[in-house]
Amino acid sequence: MIQNDFANRYPDYWSQGVWIIPLQLEGTSPPASLNLSVVALPSESVATDFLSLVEQEEYSRFQYPRRRNSYLLGKLAAKLALARGDDELSAIAVDHGILNQPIASGRSSKVTVTHSDTLGAALAYDQRLLAGIDLELINEQARDAMLRITSAEEEGLVRRLGTDIAPTAFLTILWTAKEAISKVLQTGFTVAMELFEVKSLERNKYGVVGSFRHFPQLVSVSVVREDYVFSMVLPAKALAEGEEFRILELMHNRLPVCSIITVD
Repeated sequence: MIQNDFANRYPDYWSQGVWIIPLQLEGTSPPASLNLSVVALPSESVATDFLSLVEQEEYSRFQYPRRRNSYLLGKLAAKLALARGDDELSAIAVDHGILNQPIASGRSSKVTVTHSDTLGAALAYDQRLLAGIDLELINEQARDAMLRITSAEEEGLVRRLGTDIAPTAFLTILWTAKEAISKVLQTGFTVAMELFEVKSLERNKYGVVGSFRHFPQLVSVSVVREDYVFSMVLPAKALAEGEEFRILELMHNRLPVCSIITVD
């Protein structure tokens, strides 16, 4: 189904469960275009309108709801990030490389994907760039696991963010920034976590900008919502002066407030 027809066929889902956020980085010449899509979990009946026959067959083999949900979220978010209005969604192929990194087959854009619970997101970006995204629920039960990969220096950064940032939200900011940079490097968490150490964090009313100790050429932008954190890592060189804060404002104003979206 063509993207415009998909929006017309499912108007409630499109208006309440899909967020398309175009971005442009002014630090490159010409400016680099990006397209961020965020999607709520669609019903299974919707899947046949954006999955190819091969993808439908693959999807049918998953037994567990968690895996089925992540498949739908990842595929739809990636296809909407890559699509133009007249593109056939089922014809957009998002495959995986040797390290499970997403590959937009036959496209001029690259893509990075994330999902958590009932929300998924994807960023389609210019071939000249490097980029990674991550979305995670703020989960008290994951606090100990996040602490284990947090250095003493990183723990001290919380003082820069103010007393109104809950400890678990702060740890989730660090976690998502590290997950996003691991996607830029295409390693995942298969290398020493010290490699991803966050050096600094700077906060304004829209979110948090971070830098990395071992990768000064990259910058993270993180937005905290009611129950989740969304982070994006981009090349600092691609950003005009202060542009990371413009991106924060845009994401703060456009991202859904919470991760649990119910569309009848």
